[in-house]
Amino acid sequence: MTWTIDPLRVPAALDDADAQDFREFWRIGNEAWRRDTGTDVNDDDAADVLERWREETYRTHAGLVAREGGRVIAAGSLEIEKTVARTAEIDVSVAAGHERTGVADALLAAVEGLAREHGRSVLQTWTGHRPDAGAERLVPPTGAGAIPAHDPPTERMVRAGYALRQVERNSVFDLHGSYDAVDRLLESAVAKAGPDYRVVWWSGPVPDRYADGYARAVSRMSTDVPAGDMVTEQRHWDAARLRERDARLARAGSLMGVTLVVHEPTGEVAAFNDLQIGSDHTRPTAQYGTLVMPEHRGRRLGAIVKCVGLRNWHEAVPESPCVSTFNAEENRYMLDVNEAVGFRPVSYAAAWEKTLG
Repeated sequence: MTWTIDPLRVPAALDDADAQDFREFWRIGNEAWRRDTGTDVNDDDAADVLERWREETYRTHAGLVAREGGRVIAAGSLEIEKTVARTAEIDVSVAAGHERTGVADALLAAVEGLAREHGRSVLQTWTGHRPDAGAERLVPPTGAGAIPAHDPPTERMVRAGYALRQVERNSVFDLHGSYDAVDRLLESAVAKAGPDYRVVWWSGPVPDRYADGYARAVSRMSTDVPAGDMVTEQRHWDAARLRERDARLARAGSLMGVTLVVHEPTGEVAAFNDLQIGSDHTRPTAQYGTLVMPEHRGRRLGAIVKCVGLRNWHEAVPESPCVSTFNAEENRYMLDVNEAVGFRPVSYAAAWEKTLG
């Protein structure tokens, strides 16, 4: 079977005449993740995706589409974080009916070629999986979690020489359900933290007084959360980058809510949690990050930012049905917090890595 692989053109707007390929790129990505995981809670918002792809200050993107008979049947992407030197994130998505035709393999090889052109040698990607798909499982080196050994995403990555590094659990919290467990956990966590810690919450642009501390905490996300055997490089965030993110979210019609715990004696941001939703507030909310700075761990600050975030987000965006989050299966502390407040697992994600020769 013959396919053609073409560069993806990034349009100025989703309704432009030349935006069809980009819309197909977005649609196929969502369709593939739904098919692989059995859930639609992690659908990407089209306007948010376009704005991320148009940003060039801190990241750059390159995309490819595979066609058969003129129709787009697969999409591949490369994301380069400009503040690191070696790693790059890639993705390949295939339309239904083409999972085992070989087009994904061809597109993956082409994306690897793009990475080489950009001087990146360590490629990382994530695949989605159903919790009940098949008896034979692959277990990562962490020993925590497992994925089906013979579904199409797993077989594709193994064929291409990628190593399974980690398994993450995708969990969902019902924003329209009971908050009794949230309130109980928050009360006990605040008592444990003590008077040296103050909670801050906002939605929309980052307040000036918290920008520097929040940016430092976001930078630590790339190295201080459990990453299995993945290569990690610290990404740089500062107040200017947060401002760029605020502007991008505003252009896309997206909203972010942030919870901080501030250490009063030093003024440092000790923990944070952030949530984001696209312009359609009836869709699920994505949790983007939760981190307690290592020097402030052991005081249940992760429970505080999680609980305050859920409470305030429900009031700010009452239409959203749920929050979706990903946590490493070896991150037992955060899984304990999630389980205590009522998150339930709905799917799993596998982290893969390959070093180019």
